[in-house]
Amino acid sequence: MSADAPVILVPYGDDPLRHLATLLLERHEDRLPDLSRQTVLLPHASAVPRFRRLLRAQAEQKAFPALLPPVTGTLTSWATRFAGDDQRQLSSTARQILLLDLLHDYPRWLRQYGDWPLVDSLLALFDELALHAGRLSGNADSIRHVLAGQGTDTDDFSPFSDEAQLVQELWNAWRARLAKNNLQDPVRRYTDGLARSLERLPAGTNIYLAGFTDFADVEIAWIKAVMARNGLTLLLQGSTDDAAENPAVRLLKALATKPHVIASADAHADFLDRVFAADTGHMHERAQQQAKAAPASPARGRLTLHEAADAESEARAIDLQVRRWIAQGRRDIGIVTNDRKLARRVRALLERANVGLVDAGGWALSTTSAATALARWLECVEQNFSHAPLLDLLKSPFLQPGVARAELDRLVPLFEQSVVRARNITSGLEHYRHGLERADADGGDEIGEARQALTQLLERLEDAAAPLMPLLAARARPSLEFLQALQTSLEKLGLAAGFENDDAGRELLHVLDEMRAAAAHSPLRLAWAGFHQWLRRGMEQRRFHPPMQGGGVELMSFAESRLYRFDALIIAGAVREHLPGQIGAPPYFNDSARSELGLPSLARRYAVLFQDFRRLLEAAPQVMVSLRREQDGERLVPSPWVERIRAFHALAWREPLGDPELDWLVQQPAAVIVQRDAPLPAPVAPPAAHLPPAMLPAAFTATDCQRLMDCPYQFFAARGLGLAPEDEVREEIEKVDYGIHVHRILQAFHTGAPGLPGPWREKLDDSTRAQAEELLHRISEQEFARDLRRRFLARGWLHRWEQCIPAYLDWELSRAADWKVEATELKKERVYREGATQIALTGRIDRLDRGRDGYAIIDYKTGAVPARDPVLRGEKIQLPFYALLLEQDNIASAAFLALEDDAVKERTALDGEALAMLRSAIRERLLLLKRQLDAGAALPAWGDMETCRICEMEGLCRRELWSEPDAASS
Repeated sequence: MSADAPVILVPYGDDPLRHLATLLLERHEDRLPDLSRQTVLLPHASAVPRFRRLLRAQAEQKAFPALLPPVTGTLTSWATRFAGDDQRQLSSTARQILLLDLLHDYPRWLRQYGDWPLVDSLLALFDELALHAGRLSGNADSIRHVLAGQGTDTDDFSPFSDEAQLVQELWNAWRARLAKNNLQDPVRRYTDGLARSLERLPAGTNIYLAGFTDFADVEIAWIKAVMARNGLTLLLQGSTDDAAENPAVRLLKALATKPHVIASADAHADFLDRVFAADTGHMHERAQQQAKAAPASPARGRLTLHEAADAESEARAIDLQVRRWIAQGRRDIGIVTNDRKLARRVRALLERANVGLVDAGGWALSTTSAATALARWLECVEQNFSHAPLLDLLKSPFLQPGVARAELDRLVPLFEQSVVRARNITSGLEHYRHGLERADADGGDEIGEARQALTQLLERLEDAAAPLMPLLAARARPSLEFLQALQTSLEKLGLAAGFENDDAGRELLHVLDEMRAAAAHSPLRLAWAGFHQWLRRGMEQRRFHPPMQGGGVELMSFAESRLYRFDALIIAGAVREHLPGQIGAPPYFNDSARSELGLPSLARRYAVLFQDFRRLLEAAPQVMVSLRREQDGERLVPSPWVERIRAFHALAWREPLGDPELDWLVQQPAAVIVQRDAPLPAPVAPPAAHLPPAMLPAAFTATDCQRLMDCPYQFFAARGLGLAPEDEVREEIEKVDYGIHVHRILQAFHTGAPGLPGPWREKLDDSTRAQAEELLHRISEQEFARDLRRRFLARGWLHRWEQCIPAYLDWELSRAADWKVEATELKKERVYREGATQIALTGRIDRLDRGRDGYAIIDYKTGAVPARDPVLRGEKIQLPFYALLLEQDNIASAAFLALEDDAVKERTALDGEALAMLRSAIRERLLLLKRQLDAGAALPAWGDMETCRICEMEGLCRRELWSEPDAASS
């Protein structure tokens, strides 16, 4: 390799990154292992890890196991580091609504072209003008002047008159708006960074560009300037043939330089060059010359063309071929296609075969379940809570309307069957409420028990919709007002919290954050329809990249495949619709006029697409090109590039490029991964494990004892083996955090808590209530202060608690006449013995009161409260367990205190007699269980339906395979 050539041309079948790594190590050998002064710029960030691996591997061969690596990244990200900070940066979202606001000054153009289509086409054109502005002056009529100077008629009767006037006026207005507000959009920031980098580049910096197929005029000018300093090396890939619009040749002409060409002697590459050398004779002549030069086809074993009958057959062929390659030990397998529908089907088939896929392109965020939940909520608001979107929303896992998920799973089917379908209600919250009343009146214990919860659920929906309802029919309002109302609505509904726990949901919230930031600096006013359209566009334009499941296969588009090399590769969907596909006709000017303005012509853009296709044909030792004959009964036209390969090969060697074995396999039902008719696994007995006494907990908590009673096997797995799910690190405040905050607030109010105001030391009565409420608010603000600074949803949770404070003080006032707070957050541990058996109990009591009749236990509940009957039956032991922790015998009562949004009530209250009986019975049962555990008794899985429904250990006990799956504990 030439040590000082500014441009190096790498053959299609070679690896530019490998040559780049070699070049760096050779040119800067005297500085090794320090390459930190060099800069490597690539077209996309996904190529960076592969380059670093290649560089490290070659450095190790030179006895340098470690390197100070070069600065590596994309040209765009690198250049923007040099851009000035004197202008405010515009995000893509911000510039869209900035231009939309500007277009309101040109209503004629909006009426003629539509708002968002005009925004998209203009921004694309403005970007092109900014990047290819060499022929345009800075005057206000430069576009019309250039076109007129090149002979294009732009007078009032010319077909170019209107569009030239449109573009010129709007481009001038756009630049003026940016200048007036001191704004800089991404493309101008990029070009500004390129220009400033020429002034700020440190001496001795060497820049290496690799993987690019085309450059804008601004980029070419920058490359020439850096090359003039001997500070840039460009690695291109391709050939120097004379084909029209050859990107490599065009660049070399623009740079006025000759490349160092890396030689290649590959019969397969020579075959492909002859296929596409349309300027060197007829195909028949070239094919005869090829056959003489190579009697046997060099493509055999390297290139396969598979034509399937339809889309499903093509997807199955790709699935089969990938699995065949994996079975042969191929590791790096690529699937390159512009057909996203085919890509989704292939992904599904490979995941069925447990083959993981890395999807570089991802899919539109609007197609994810999180975006669907948001869409259903907006449909509810717009369509008066139509039953279809409402039921979809209620079944969404993202919904958190203040009802536990398990309870919601019980309520929603009941609501759907007994109210919506049985009463034939199509929409309207008032109709649902009436239907609920009628269903309750018609009888049925289940709907009667659920009526209050369902009523509260409907009220929650109505409350969440309240911020959005006034905006539906309103005239144009500030865009920020819509986003703030939507955020409030999502928080009230619980969707915002649900989105925080999902990858796609977090991406959706990020889009909303960007839209709010853009709207905060824009005067744009919208009606509801315009806002909803803007929101949908944000979801459709954002790409979601799900986490990879498994490992091995990479799926990408043609542009994303640059600088990749594979062990095997499939170019899929090779029909004319997708390869080369339809390049959208330029919305302004014909191809000739665009060329006069210095903008890329249609031929130039097709040449870049062909460059990618030609490179991929040699990007792996084995390449399969797949296509299909028809789609939905309509005959499809193959890609002209694929047809050229097929026709040339047939002329030269009289044989196809197919794979008969793959053709046969696609037809075999046995090749499809489905559930076979093999015998089901034999039933097994419920498991019964043994836990060594040494693995028993030193002290039992209420949760331990509850698990031991609910299902001994669950206790064995969760506590004995330590397999209980760990608490996740929570990036956003959740319900459990809310409960912790409320407990600490009440502790500070009654007895004091470190770092918080309080406690309340006065007598609580009507005359001091206002001061007590003020203290509670101060404690609450301070307790939530840290989350308010760093967690977006904390304000909503604080608001929820503050709404509860008046009701809490009402309850406290009524209780203060008979009871006085003795302690809060009381940690206790107590040991019980009976003969040789000993059990230690430990726990924390939320609140202990003292009165004339003895003591009272209060347990705060910000979530679900255990029902009274299970407690009296000894099935839910929390309250009697806390009574066992206390040494005092005169415990007069115990109760859960439900802290709800607008009410505070004692639930499941136990009086002294009932509590004493339960306390004694639970004590005897726990001692018996401990005696059995000490003796090594089995811990069986009982299979109780209620317990199994919420059990995390079902994968261990395998209840579905039991011989008696419905057996329940006696």
